[in-house]
Amino acid sequence: MSGGQKALYYILSILIPIVGIILGIIWMNDQDPEKKAVGKTCLIIGIGITVLSCICWFALSALSFSPAFMTGY
Repeated sequence: MSGGQKALYYILSILIPIVGIILGIIWMNDQDPEKKAVGKTCLIIGIGITVLSCICWFALSALSFSPAFMTGY
């Protein structure tokens, strides 16, 4: 697997996390150690981006619905 392909898969994992999760699950069961390593990295990136976006979404929604922001204090 070339460096360009790895970079493409990592970028796809960042932009579309479900792709990274699916690639990671499929490739972690492969016999090729290089694919296994790329799959593990894609899985970690996909899960990490998903968790980070959920945290940011909850934090933003908590701030926007806070009574302190609504009253102007």
